[in-house]
Amino acid sequence: MTEMQRRTGFWQFSREFLRDPRGIGALFPSSPFLARRMAGLVPTGDGTVIELGPGLGPVTRALLEGGIAKTDLVLVERSLNMVQHLRAQFPGVEVIHGDAAELATLVADRLPARAIVSSLPLRSIPPQVVERILAELPKCAQPGTALIQFTYHPLSSCRGLSPRFGHNRASFVWRNLPPARVDRFLFSD
Repeated sequence: MTEMQRRTGFWQFSREFLRDPRGIGALFPSSPFLARRMAGLVPTGDGTVIELGPGLGPVTRALLEGGIAKTDLVLVERSLNMVQHLRAQFPGVEVIHGDAAELATLVADRLPARAIVSSLPLRSIPPQVVERILAELPKCAQPGTALIQFTYHPLSSCRGLSPRFGHNRASFVWRNLPPARVDRFLFSD
């Protein structure tokens, strides 16, 4: 990515934040360090990897660089401006303009997922919407599906997640602004 693309992307991210601060949840895009940590938690193997709230695509880029095939990756983004940006930046990757609260319907033809990688700001989204989003995740999973979620809070942001998603791992990424916590959950029978 060139310096000009970075500046343009940062400005676009900032505009989106000003339009919908609760929906974006951060002043700055995820760092490459956070993106690589999240991508590194995706299980190996075949199957769809769903990314929720990809924004400008730092995690998308890390997923592709980590070996996820373009044909296995599905991005779900609510902001039309971000969708247009993602489609231009990642040709060949399926980008769906939609709401994660309707995830199972949006990605029905690509299920079950190998992993769901989420950058959604679950602590700033209204609780009733978070509840709907979390209720969609088991519908998209099979035993072994990983849910990877980050937060800027020291505690997990996945309160209310189905008990079928067992907490598997937590780590912190200090080289992010602000520092972030990454949690991985694995779906079981």
